[in-house]
Amino acid sequence: MRGARWITLLCLSGCGEEEAPVMPTPPPTFAFADVTEAWGLDFTHDAGLTPEKHLPETMGAGAALADFDSDGDLDLYFVQGGELPVSGVADDGNMNRLYRNQGGGEFVDATYGAGAAAHTGYGMGVAIGDCDGNGHLDMYLSCLGEDALLFGNGTAWFRDGPAASGVRDERWTAGCVFFDADSDGDLDLYVTAYLDVDLESPTWCGDRKEGWRSYCHPDHYAGLPDRFWRNEGDGTFVDATAEAGFDDIAGKGLGAIPADLDGDGDLDLYVANDSTENRLWVNEGDGRFSDGTLLSGTGVNARGLTEAGMGLASGDFDLDGDLDLYVTNFDDESNTLYRNEGGLIFTDVTARWGLDAPTRMPVGFGTMAFDADSDGDLDLAVTNGHIIDNIELYHDGKTHAQHALLLENTGSVFRSVPAGDFRSVDAGDFGRTPRVGRCLLAGDLDSDGDLDLIETACGGAAKIYRNDSARGGIAAPIVGTQPSYLGSMSARE
Repeated sequence: MRGARWITLLCLSGCGEEEAPVMPTPPPTFAFADVTEAWGLDFTHDAGLTPEKHLPETMGAGAALADFDSDGDLDLYFVQGGELPVSGVADDGNMNRLYRNQGGGEFVDATYGAGAAAHTGYGMGVAIGDCDGNGHLDMYLSCLGEDALLFGNGTAWFRDGPAASGVRDERWTAGCVFFDADSDGDLDLYVTAYLDVDLESPTWCGDRKEGWRSYCHPDHYAGLPDRFWRNEGDGTFVDATAEAGFDDIAGKGLGAIPADLDGDGDLDLYVANDSTENRLWVNEGDGRFSDGTLLSGTGVNARGLTEAGMGLASGDFDLDGDLDLYVTNFDDESNTLYRNEGGLIFTDVTARWGLDAPTRMPVGFGTMAFDADSDGDLDLAVTNGHIIDNIELYHDGKTHAQHALLLENTGSVFRSVPAGDFRSVDAGDFGRTPRVGRCLLAGDLDSDGDLDLIETACGGAAKIYRNDSARGGIAAPIVGTQPSYLGSMSARE
């Protein structure tokens, strides 16, 4: 091998007519192939676009990944939007869709046999978990309008939750997650609420010229407080928001992620808020939570500024044994990485770890922390897309559709934390085409041992990217991670 390499180098210098041996090309570190059509996925999100520029039009396209039919592989569920203002009239053309995994990279649309999972509200997000303790997955749907609690029977069929479940919310909700908040063995429910919008008399924002009307900033609206629903053990819930200590009245929540951030064996909760302080709720171990935001340093960035928190991920990025936090934000802010220093103290290390520059221009939404290259550490994937569809009229260089990012964790260099620990890499089809990205999920769809990516778009087609990346070492687990507010998964431990 040494000789072949030496000859090749000499011939590149003009050694003569002898043909140099052809060296094999090593496989790329990251390679994701668009297999959407080949695998049978044909979901397209309907944002219900209107001339009035209702802000909910910009936020949809939630999704979930779970084994709904109990056959051992991962199925897909997509949350649909629809007509605005919300009429309350069911429209089968705008219902949520469930795709069953047939194995080996083949999906079939099983929506019409999925019962109440064919929901027709104007959807936002979805949480998955066994909330009634019968061994089958249930789901909670956050919506613009009335939310829904659906109970599954393990065959990818769902029924509407009865009124006796106690859960009812008709506001604009976004993030939702099942987790065992009080360590009693059942799944409680946390739901973030976003803004109090008036769909009948929408505010005009932007220039009053033809084609220049724009979507309003969240500061134009009052925020809505989140709600916490405690599970009574049988799939019925009570509103325990105040009792549990969740008293953030500022609201504007878009995402929530449970994780044991202080290493004491129970689940704390981190909430991403849009343009107001994020919140870190510390689990006191008795079903109550205290506000640890100020002392933790996770409410604002290193400059003391609030950001437009949207997507969330948590994982041990620096391999020191505790869970860090990653938050996606708006353009001109960058996404933010908070390193866990222990004792519920966090440091904003975004710039130090090379994550500022690649994330400052895009508008980040869904994010996943996962070992894309199976080298033992957690990489980051982010789907991006602007809120304002005519942003090009107001800012040179900014676009509505944007490229997704895959950010490589450099592994052993990570511990010394020099600049450039992460770098944006070519990930094949993922990120190649600009999209109005919203939700991002990671899971082994084809049972080949690595994690594929599922990406949704607001007003666009969902995509599946098969992971063909080179493998090396032992894959790091997805520890304490969640997709964006648009596709929260359940957490028991």
